Amino acid sequence: MKILKSVEEARKFVYMNEVAVLAYLDLSTELGKLMYSVLKKLESVSRGILAYAILNVAMSDSERPVVTAFVKGRQVFEQSDCFGNFKKDYQALRIGLRETLSLWGINPPF
Repeated sequence: MKILKSVEEARKFVYMNEVAVLAYLDLSTELGKLMYSVLKKLESVSRGILAYAILNVAMSDSERPVVTAFVKGRQVFEQSDCFGNFKKDYQALRIGLRETLSLWGINPPF
């Protein structure tokens, strides 16, 4: 999983990968670290079908993590916020990505 530092890097990542999952997280917070571990778990079972990256951004206490997915540069999925529980967040993201990507003819192995 790539850790990106700028919007330009994120843009390049999205357009260089056929299927890209990009998360906007603040890795200095507990919630950011939790979502990072959720994404690492998903990446480990994706078998290279999906490319994963995190844009590490500073967030205020009221801002929440956002996970997006792109197919050929087009945003097809967005999940704003999370439960704050590894198991629930993993299940929600796994199901959301699987269902959305299957509409685009992509069947992730999770």
